[in-house]
Amino acid sequence: MVLTPHQSVAFAHVASPARRRAIGAAVIGNVLEWYDFAVYAFLATVLARKFFPGGDELSALLATFAVFGVGFVVRPLGGIVIGRLGDRRGRKIALSLTIMLMALGTVMIGLLPSYESLGVGASALLVAARLLQGFSAGGEWGSATAFIVEWAPPRRRGLFGSLQQASVAGGFLLGSLTAASLSTWLSPAALEDWGWRLPFLFGGLLGPIGLYMRRNIEETPPFKASVQGRAERGAAPTSQGWRLAVRAFGFTVLWTIAYYIFLSYMPTFLQKHAGLDRAQALWSNTLALLVLVAAVPA
Repeated sequence: MVLTPHQSVAFAHVASPARRRAIGAAVIGNVLEWYDFAVYAFLATVLARKFFPGGDELSALLATFAVFGVGFVVRPLGGIVIGRLGDRRGRKIALSLTIMLMALGTVMIGLLPSYESLGVGASALLVAARLLQGFSAGGEWGSATAFIVEWAPPRRRGLFGSLQQASVAGGFLLGSLTAASLSTWLSPAALEDWGWRLPFLFGGLLGPIGLYMRRNIEETPPFKASVQGRAERGAAPTSQGWRLAVRAFGFTVLWTIAYYIFLSYMPTFLQKHAGLDRAQALWSNTLALLVLVAAVPA
């Protein structure tokens, strides 16, 4: 969004504490949101046995990652619906909605009965939970990026915008760290019996924290200016939404695939094909994510 010269001057004088609170709440909420979305992949080998038993191990693992991929099917829909809500009603509403939906989907996974108890119904409910998480993640990405960039000081949008990607990696880091810690502290039998539920229930506890933080921040000054401008014009601005959406998809699809292969699937690959145990694979992934979080803003 382009500000008028008068609005730009006014925004430049927005109090730094307000800016720090807003960006801090967005970044922390983003970390919690992407922890919820990513922790599934770090426990894939366990989930395969809990929800897709009966066949060979490879088929069960492929089914588990197929369900992980289901979340990506609805991410564009979430981006369109929640992004539209954010454009019309405000970034705060959109970000509050995404964190509630993500927490709901995450707790749902943590409470699901296994295939032994419910049969194929357990697998179907797992798919439903991932659809909910994917819809939320789609809305979170654009809404959080817009919120952080719109709160950034003039001429520093690139640096502040990078905090969004760093916080996404921070969510992956928290998920990998949690799974690695449980793999170290719990025996394999305990992890597969009940320990695998803890990261998902933990994500549910984090949801209200992020929601509280996001409900108590101010709306971005550019959005306020946009609302005022629409009121003065008496009409909503035209846009090239669909064309821009297609271009954005084409621009991001390749590096997104690479990102998730290296940071979500790699721990499983290391366990299955490189001879590492679960803890070793997850700790090495955690170290790589720690480097990524630090490197993105730099």
